[in-house]
Amino acid sequence: MNIYYYLFYKLSGVLNKKGKNEWGPIAAITFFPFVNIIAVFVNALPNNVKDLKNGYGVGLLLIGSVLFITNTILFLNKKRCREIQKRFQGESLRSKRIGNFVVLIYITLTIISIFIA
Repeated sequence: MNIYYYLFYKLSGVLNKKGKNEWGPIAAITFFPFVNIIAVFVNALPNNVKDLKNGYGVGLLLIGSVLFITNTILFLNKKRCREIQKRFQGESLRSKRIGNFVVLIYITLTIISIFIA
């Protein structure tokens, strides 16, 4: 199972219920991994990185832009989105509950990492 596609499937189930809001799940699938990248980046590098006034801010901006462009290319493709929906719609109730729990934990930890970093 592709975890990234599964995360997109779960987020689009919440943010794109009517099927007309492709940008909501794309923004979310960009936001959460980008926040994780920032948290790792800020904690892994020296303390002078936290102000981001030097070149690190530009690097993070480039990483975020590349991530957004990649997600846009991946998930604006209607055929791929239908394949993802079809692939995960047939999951069992137990699998769906476990998936919802794991995605909820991931989102919660990501939001907590915003305040920690």
